[in-house]
Amino acid sequence: MMSGDSSANIMLVPKDRVFVQKNLSKTDPPQVTIEGEVAHPGKYPLGNSMTAADLVRVAGGFRRSAYTEQADLTRFMVEHGEKIVGDHEIVQIAAALAGEADTDVRLHDGDVLSIRQLSGWNNLGATIVVQGEVTHPGTYGVQEGERLSSILERAGGFRPNAYPYGAIFQRVQVRDLEEKNRAQLIRQVQTEGPGLKAVEDPFSRESASLQWKNTLDKLQNTPPPGRLVVHITGDVKRWANTANDIQVHAGDTIYIPRKPTFVMVDGAVYNPTAVTFKPSKSAGWYLRQSGGPTSMANKKAIFVVRADGTVVGGSGGLLSGGATDVALHPGDMVVVPDKPFGGGLTWKNTLQVAQLVSAVGIAVQVARGF
Repeated sequence: MMSGDSSANIMLVPKDRVFVQKNLSKTDPPQVTIEGEVAHPGKYPLGNSMTAADLVRVAGGFRRSAYTEQADLTRFMVEHGEKIVGDHEIVQIAAALAGEADTDVRLHDGDVLSIRQLSGWNNLGATIVVQGEVTHPGTYGVQEGERLSSILERAGGFRPNAYPYGAIFQRVQVRDLEEKNRAQLIRQVQTEGPGLKAVEDPFSRESASLQWKNTLDKLQNTPPPGRLVVHITGDVKRWANTANDIQVHAGDTIYIPRKPTFVMVDGAVYNPTAVTFKPSKSAGWYLRQSGGPTSMANKKAIFVVRADGTVVGGSGGLLSGGATDVALHPGDMVVVPDKPFGGGLTWKNTLQVAQLVSAVGIAVQVARGF
């Protein structure tokens, strides 16, 4: 009838129904996909006789980061009308774009063409910042696989008053992870607030509320340092190309402080302060110089944040035994946590973790002021 054949023009009668089917070629057209290093990756209609080279051109061509010699082509086919099976092949895409015979590949519905990235492209323009007590502080380009010893040598090595033991090595990826953990910890502290405000004893309720507020304020005002602990000494040759000689990444920062002459004492002590360093003295000795723990102190959970970023507890574990017998080094920090007021076991654990996280962040801030 649609072609003009009058004999097919059927007379309709009441209650007849006419169905006009959709044109599947328009509502569900065949498509191909290109991913990776092209200007506009995504799905494209499959044109008549479209090839891999055609698809690259339609997608705007290669990015500078593209590996242009070869592309990966994945095909999907219906097997025996029952299931989809996949296969892949390598396309010599550079030759195909140049028009060389027998190199281009004709595409089929559902094909995925992947343009891969050049090896090492992410390191192009990568830099590391070197600060503090080195001969030539500044920003240095990073080669793929380059190690920390190489960077320090290029920076001229350490100055006479450098303190490599206290080096602060910071990495963006570590900071991002710490930020996520800190955000979760802040939410945990905030969740505990209503329960602490419901404590029946007025004195305990007021103390718990003040402790909760101070804990939350410290967490919110102490940004995550993103510190990656490194163990280095002034003699670079002794640790170069060992496990301590880490590979540097784009965006890293290393700060070499001056050698400090003190040990910090912080937390629930009568006089939080810096105490002049005395060789072989223990954390307990430094605590006594600052007046000792207050009645609010959790003496069993005293810990030390070393100048190199490691955290040391007592014999019973990091947060289960005091670290008063630990011998200290210049730049170390003794931390006396508060006892938890009100709340249950959850608040106790949350408070301990929050105080540890805050102390590590504060230690980095102090170290940068050596």
